[in-house]
Amino acid sequence: MLHRLPPSSYVPISPSLNKTDNLAELHQELTQLRQQVSQQALLNQIVQAMQDTLVLDDILQRTVNQLHIALEVNRCLIFRPDPDNQMVAHHVSEATAEGQSLIGIYCDFYRYYRPILSTGKPIVLSEIDQKLPPEIQTAAQICGIRAILIVPLLYQQSYIGGISLIQCDAERKWMRNEIAFVQAVTDHCAIAIHQGELHQQLQIQLQERQQAEEQIKIALREKEILLQEIHHRVKNNLQIISSLLDLQSMQIQDRDTLELFRESQNRIKAMALIHQELYQSENLSRVNFSDYIENLSHQLIATYAFNPGDIILQLNLDKVSLNLDTAIPCGLIINELIANALKHGCSINTKARIWLELKLDNNQMILVVGNDAINSCQPLDLSTKKSLGLQLVKALVEQLEGEIEIEQNCGTVFKIKIKFTPNEQLGIIV
Repeated sequence: MLHRLPPSSYVPISPSLNKTDNLAELHQELTQLRQQVSQQALLNQIVQAMQDTLVLDDILQRTVNQLHIALEVNRCLIFRPDPDNQMVAHHVSEATAEGQSLIGIYCDFYRYYRPILSTGKPIVLSEIDQKLPPEIQTAAQICGIRAILIVPLLYQQSYIGGISLIQCDAERKWMRNEIAFVQAVTDHCAIAIHQGELHQQLQIQLQERQQAEEQIKIALREKEILLQEIHHRVKNNLQIISSLLDLQSMQIQDRDTLELFRESQNRIKAMALIHQELYQSENLSRVNFSDYIENLSHQLIATYAFNPGDIILQLNLDKVSLNLDTAIPCGLIINELIANALKHGCSINTKARIWLELKLDNNQMILVVGNDAINSCQPLDLSTKKSLGLQLVKALVEQLEGEIEIEQNCGTVFKIKIKFTPNEQLGIIV
């Protein structure tokens, strides 16, 4: 059974009016939807632009330019605190005619509304009327403001500025979707500001570090040049002393005295050769000791041997570097042992073989100096030997806290072991 409504409950319906209202609502919804799509696309563009660069000024300038065009306002700007914690317009949209003149203007708007903005609430003024405080009316008149929307920038609850949309030619009612859109932009913008500031700080720190490193490199290079010059001058001074001894020896008739001068001269040359190696080395704190041994050996053979061609020199050397404090005594030890073999173990017109070995075994350096000359079969005892050269060898080995062994079997072999702590500058040169 059908239930009919009483006649008084019937409402006349106008088909044409209902259709018009529906079309208007659909048109409004379609307009809002288009706005939302457009705003979402713009938001995506702004976010993408923020991701494309870490340069903070570029990010903020792009943001105000795009907001200015999208929301069709007379002005769009971002205000941030200056060093005195005053809010200043730092970025103004390029489309704003008086954009350059607005940069740096202290605006009473932001100072007056700071307590509200710092809580995250936007300031929405559709018109500047007489109800507002006098300082706001004055600021609006100076800046030519008829309507203003201020959305704060907050990062982790910290108030770091805001975005202002300003209408100058007429009053303007700010729509809810416009406010929500600007708030979405400020959220991303606050993160971008934080990241941009971090990037700026890192760039400044990197630049300062690079400048400091460059200054250190310059200072280090100056010290290296100075140290090179010191080694060069020490070498020259030692060579001068050697030359003076050579000149003095010309006046000596006694053969034994002349030999003493000659030995002293060669010891000085051995030390000068150390400084020459350091002067020519890239590492001014360590001597390439294997190269030094080779140069010193040839130098001594040329000095002492009656016929250098009769001396067979065999070298088996690891690439070892020594610091100056170790290289000089080791160099003097080698000088004495080779000189001793050439003076006492090699006769005129007699061929002889001299060999040197330099090995590294963990934290121990092993130095072997030997010869098989026929006149070297006399027993040696460093504790009783009165030779200055061998006494010097013994003293230098003790100075280095090393050990020395002598093997004789129709030839003489000196085996010296020197231990090093890990902190000492001993190592293999690559």
